[in-house]
Amino acid sequence: MELLEELRAIRRDLDDLGDSVAAVPLERAERCILAWRFEEAERLMERAFNHFEETQRRKPEAGRARYFNKCAPAVA
Repeated sequence: MELLEELRAIRRDLDDLGDSVAAVPLERAERCILAWRFEEAERLMERAFNHFEETQRRKPEAGRARYFNKCAPAVA
């Protein structure tokens, strides 16, 4: 049960940080653990943590550049 408590705490922290993309796989992993599907839960946790690490490595863009870089490929 300690693992479930840790997962819930990490998921809450990710939600607080606004990283719902990483929080959703952790929620699914929690359900897998409750259903005794540990390999699938491990895969989901790994995916969530990899996504979080990737977002932490990216340099945050400031100001209007943040919106320009997202919209430019759509216009092109």
